[in-house]
Amino acid sequence: MLKYIVKRILGLIPVLLCVSVVVFIITRVIPGDPAAVMLGPQATNEAVEALRQKLGLEDPLLVQYGRFLLQLIKGDLGISIAYHQPVINLILNAFPNTVLLAFAALLIATIVAVPVGIISAVKQYSFFDYFSMTLALVGVSMPVYWLGLMLVLVFSIKLQLFPAIGMGSLENGLGDIISHLVLPSIALSTIPMANFARITRSSMLEVIRQDYIRTARAKGLQEWIVIGKHALKNSMVPLLTVMGMQISMMLSGAVLTETIFAWPGMGRLIVDAIEKRDFMMVQGGVMFLAFIFVMVNLIVDILYVWVNPRINYDNKGGK
Repeated sequence: MLKYIVKRILGLIPVLLCVSVVVFIITRVIPGDPAAVMLGPQATNEAVEALRQKLGLEDPLLVQYGRFLLQLIKGDLGISIAYHQPVINLILNAFPNTVLLAFAALLIATIVAVPVGIISAVKQYSFFDYFSMTLALVGVSMPVYWLGLMLVLVFSIKLQLFPAIGMGSLENGLGDIISHLVLPSIALSTIPMANFARITRSSMLEVIRQDYIRTARAKGLQEWIVIGKHALKNSMVPLLTVMGMQISMMLSGAVLTETIFAWPGMGRLIVDAIEKRDFMMVQGGVMFLAFIFVMVNLIVDILYVWVNPRINYDNKGGK
């Protein structure tokens, strides 16, 4: 187990290095001169050139990348060009908001999808099974931006039940934040909810056909004990895998949701940075999200041993 964890942590290094190279190259080919954007259209060529020298944009790309990599090793993500603040401070202000949104969406998806998947498996080929899996297919196929706009149109503009944009404030009470959280969390939870329901159903179907489930039923155990105690835990590994991927995607990819609902999280912060040609904020934000992505997947892999003790990490894939 320990050997596997050490190998996985060491394996993160080349992954993050590759991400750093890709992010660095992309931020350098984005159209527009960051120095000219910062100074505005009235700036003289001399002023733009002086700022480019100050930012190190005139140095060779290898020198710029080396400086960027050295800063990453030190934990320094640089200074935002547009906000004139350390990038890490901006991230630490925005990331908790993204975590709150992702947690709410994950909670909604899990509470709804797991019971639906279990019931669909137990009542296979029933009307409930067909209906729920059809809704799951629709949920997977539904674009988040369209759903977000429809939620705003119906529940905010027409019915005026929930606010359309922003996060609210604790000064107005916890209810203000919750009311602002409802629509974006529902929009963000749709695809994970559909995936969780489908994976739970297929995994449960495989488990409930095993011999030990038949034995448990033959002993006269109540059905809810058979399903809840014996079948559910052994069917959690595939769900845990998908859940880990969805958490990573929600933390790093809630760009559309945060943009539609003006939610002040990481996705909106990076989009604003791209519009302002703030390459320091972009590359720092993307590297931070890449780190969160790989760490969440590492934690999920480690949790496998708790869910399924039969997994032997030391011999997994010869690692």
